[in-house]
Amino acid sequence: MITLNYFDTSYTALTNQTVAFARLDQFDSLGRLVHDQPLRRYVRFIRDTYAKNGDKLSTPQKAALFVRAANEAEEEGDEQMTGVCEHFAGEYYFLAETYGHAFEYLLSANSRFRKLGYATVPAISRYLYELGLIYYHFKEYGKAIEMFQESARYPAFNPSLALQVHNALGLSYLKISQLQNSTDVKRAELSFQKALQVARTHKDLANQANIYGNLSKIYLHQRRLSPAIAALKFDYALHLNAEKGDLPDQAALSLARAYLLQHQLDSCAYFLTESANFFQRNQGANLFGENLKNENYRRMYCDIARQYYQSVNNLPKAYWYLDSMARLDEQINKRYNSEQISLVEQKLLIQKHQLEVAGIRAKHDEQQFRVWAIATMLVITSALFFRLYQLTQRRRRQEALANTEREKRLQLEKQRAVDELERARTDLAVFMENLRQKDSLIDTINADLERLPQPTGKSGQVMLDLQHNLINASLLTNEDWDEFRRRFERVFPYFFTQLHAQFKNLTPAEERLLALSRLKIDTRQMSRMLGISPSSVRTTKYRLRKRLGIDGQSQLGELLDA
Repeated sequence: MITLNYFDTSYTALTNQTVAFARLDQFDSLGRLVHDQPLRRYVRFIRDTYAKNGDKLSTPQKAALFVRAANEAEEEGDEQMTGVCEHFAGEYYFLAETYGHAFEYLLSANSRFRKLGYATVPAISRYLYELGLIYYHFKEYGKAIEMFQESARYPAFNPSLALQVHNALGLSYLKISQLQNSTDVKRAELSFQKALQVARTHKDLANQANIYGNLSKIYLHQRRLSPAIAALKFDYALHLNAEKGDLPDQAALSLARAYLLQHQLDSCAYFLTESANFFQRNQGANLFGENLKNENYRRMYCDIARQYYQSVNNLPKAYWYLDSMARLDEQINKRYNSEQISLVEQKLLIQKHQLEVAGIRAKHDEQQFRVWAIATMLVITSALFFRLYQLTQRRRRQEALANTEREKRLQLEKQRAVDELERARTDLAVFMENLRQKDSLIDTINADLERLPQPTGKSGQVMLDLQHNLINASLLTNEDWDEFRRRFERVFPYFFTQLHAQFKNLTPAEERLLALSRLKIDTRQMSRMLGISPSSVRTTKYRLRKRLGIDGQSQLGELLDA
């Protein structure tokens, strides 16, 4: 453990080969003196892979370096060192984004460690933690939790790892629960508390601030405002006074949210302003960057600002931030969908590589088996019958494997279709919710106008015209209808096709009315979306039923009766 830590953290050992090798000679002499063969093997491992330090080798070349070391260790029958070399080879393949090879070596290493017994492997907590991080990257949170929990059972490789294991475990519980499963949320909180305890023991203020930030997410969700504000103030103050690093824009924004929930509007406004200033200074020239982190921050900012301005009765500003939220939601959804597709493609590439490796190994095994069968056949004739039996069994296993893989592909395609439908329903629900919020905001503005003293003359006429326009405003423009139809058809792909197949000469207005009826939109909301009065909606439904000859028992009749 001391050897590995030293050659991971010593700047001189990492940059000066002469000094590093002299130190390795001292470790080797100690191992020879006390008959510690595992120590001597680790000394040789560090020496053979020293070329990984520096910039002379590319990341794939570093991976190949560890593959060669693993092959040498395997030829010598050293299972533990083979696993260590395979683990590092997998890590470098992951950094090179060669994910198939990465998982091939990482899983092989973990299999060797498990077979040997985790407790017998020095620094096993590190290997388990790093494998958990890679599962976390691929959103395999259940497997990540399993690795982090296993890592926590063994002595920490170093103080930093002791803290990071519990912190990563807490983040995984939050991801898998989405703050909905109370059991997992409680586990996340306990994990963060353990990480905080380690950070306090080592007086690690930077990590204390990060962990307090993680804990505040739980406290805010549970409306435990006092501990949330205390945690966020610690995070805020530490980042604000730090000599390096970003200013606490996120902590300030979370504080604004907490004070809004406490109805302390002055404090909310102060931290909103501070957060915006910090965000601009952190971004610098990249203020309008399109990365997802910035978009999520701006979306959260707009949401809190919308609620704040609604609380202080500044409705035009509230409406402006609501509109900004809608645009950001659309951007975030597009980027999220793109990232999900990319993640699925990466997982498919990993599966493809694993199947190819399995095929190569099977082919290699089969070739060796054929050589053995031919040699055996020259000695004993009966070996021929045994060989035929073996081939039959192998063919059946291959067919079973092919059927299993075919079933997996079908299940994956089915799951992707289900996921796409769920995303489509979410997109449509978000679109309709934005319309309802706009409708509610228009009603609120109109109610405020009615409470105002009625002016006379030209000003009075302008006021009456404004109220009339608000009452008769159509929530959906032609462009909005095009967007609505696109989202509607993703959820109900055959609705309009079947409608036109059964009823000819439907007008666009009638299509819109039937689509809104399919979503169970009530008459008042429908009238606002269509820009007509509720009585006109009822009249149109009645005429449409008569013209198409629809009775009340049919599915379409039930729509028009809604």
